[in-house]
Amino acid sequence: MRQLLALIRLDLKLFLCDRRALIMLFIVPIGLASFMGSVFSNSGGKSSVGGGMGILLVDQDVSAVSRGVVDAFANDPTFRVTVTNEAAARDMVLNGKRPLAVVLPAGFGADALPGLFDTNRKPVITLLHDPSRSMERSMVEGMLVPKVIQAVAQNGLSADLGRDFIRRGLTNLDRATQVGARDQQLYRSMMERADEFLATRTNRSLFGSAKGPTTGSPAKEFNLPLPFVTKAEALVKNTKSEYNGYAHAFAGMSLQFVLMSLLESSVGLLRERESGMFRRLRAAPLSRGTLLLAKGLSYAIIGLLSLGGCFAFAMVVFGVRINGSWPGFILCLVLTSLMSAALGLALAALGRTPAGTRGIGIAVVLLLLMVGGAWVPTFILPRWLQSAALVTPTRWALDSLDAMTWRGLGFDAALAPAGVMLGFIALFATITWLRFRWTAE
Repeated sequence: MRQLLALIRLDLKLFLCDRRALIMLFIVPIGLASFMGSVFSNSGGKSSVGGGMGILLVDQDVSAVSRGVVDAFANDPTFRVTVTNEAAARDMVLNGKRPLAVVLPAGFGADALPGLFDTNRKPVITLLHDPSRSMERSMVEGMLVPKVIQAVAQNGLSADLGRDFIRRGLTNLDRATQVGARDQQLYRSMMERADEFLATRTNRSLFGSAKGPTTGSPAKEFNLPLPFVTKAEALVKNTKSEYNGYAHAFAGMSLQFVLMSLLESSVGLLRERESGMFRRLRAAPLSRGTLLLAKGLSYAIIGLLSLGGCFAFAMVVFGVRINGSWPGFILCLVLTSLMSAALGLALAALGRTPAGTRGIGIAVVLLLLMVGGAWVPTFILPRWLQSAALVTPTRWALDSLDAMTWRGLGFDAALAPAGVMLGFIALFATITWLRFRWTAE
């Protein structure tokens, strides 16, 4: 028993002597929990998540109703709206700069109200979307319904016009043989009450005082008609191929485990230094630059083998294809591996001890993966964090791999990410050179 307590006391004493490891034991979980809480928490009942999803709106109608829809989206804090033309919208969505564009067609204002009662008059709203961002598309598609109806009510409907369309709707209802008798009765009762209401109210009093949601529906299977229909169009460069979600999943997860693996390799480097191996290498003689370069290149080769093996498996088993440029894809793999190796060495230089490096490294890697979009869609992050993601190497690595695989972009699309990753490689190499020492301090 005495020996057992002595061994426990020795381990605790050694751990408490490592101030960096001791600090990181508390700093990392507290810091990450505080950061994640600030990103995903609700404050005062108002969600702090998202900071506004960036979407594009194309108004080809330029009517009071279409402008009402644009204004409704612009005034909604859930969205950050950019009004542009269709060609620019297609280019931005295709290159992943925006997840989605809403195209309001010409004649939208004139056809929206008749579309409530005449299926042949329903305008078609086109949703140009990034196929990897289905969550955002579903969200915008759902929000279209109240915003279009609000715009139609405020800008396209008067009491007399409303009664006229109600009468047309009732006439069409009598001819609709596919509608059940019970649904016809419910619909007719609702429209007749609306007609009575319009007969005694002006347009201003009708829509200026309407507040609150309606009560529950008498029949769950009964759906009110919508004044429009939507058409989703997924934008990819290579129209012969379909979006494969495994491409992004393998890019994110393989990058995560390469970073974690090379972090452990860097921790092993520090253990080699503590064991006295570096003193023997220094007596060889061997320069510090040669040692660090050899370690960096060996780590990069390991990372490249891991990334290449993961993508090879995805190609064989899950049908992932390089729809873009093969040279661009290989360039991205090589630079991603070099960046991961350089980051691992920089973390070892800053951490100085194995325990300190592991603590700092885990915090840094987890933040880079989350902010870079490997785990969660970036649109749910606050706006400032979405901007901050552009200065993280993981964001550029993932974007480059997406561009070369399912997006089907050419070699030129790999040049900007390649330049950014080269800059990070140089930064991490400089940190390693300035901070790494032959002996532990």
